[in-house]
Amino acid sequence: MAEHGVEAWYAAQSPAVRRYLLALTADPQLADDLTQETFVQALVSVHGYRGGSVRAYLVGIARRVYARTVERERREREARARSGAPPPGAEAEAFSEGEAVLPDLPADDRYLLVGRGIWRRPFAEIAQDLGRTENWARVRYFRLIARLREDLGEAGERDV
Repeated sequence: MAEHGVEAWYAAQSPAVRRYLLALTADPQLADDLTQETFVQALVSVHGYRGGSVRAYLVGIARRVYARTVERERREREARARSGAPPPGAEAEAFSEGEAVLPDLPADDRYLLVGRGIWRRPFAEIAQDLGRTENWARVRYFRLIARLREDLGEAGERDV
């Protein structure tokens, strides 16, 4: 198919495809993104178009794009639940609690302690977030825990 054919499809059919996706998602930004993805997939698989209704062809692709997006989000939620990480949005709240409790520690150390101790995230994920190695995260975490235990032990002895 010539490039101008896809452009014509886009001009004529994108409003209908977007309305369909907006009805499925109820999210205008996501509907826009999925509409774009639908036309990318249509361009990639245009050799499979056998004629007939262009709108039906594009809505079928949009339905599959939406289904893949829903499935990917479901897998991500399940993976997050298995890792013990908090739901989106809760991370900032929990991290601010860690900053209040551990104000004297550098930001990377606070993130490491909160990420592992509160969020129960794997060392590999935390290290990736910090741009470090997993080994660094493991060693640093256990050293921080030992140091905090010492600090708490000394504070407890002074209070007695």
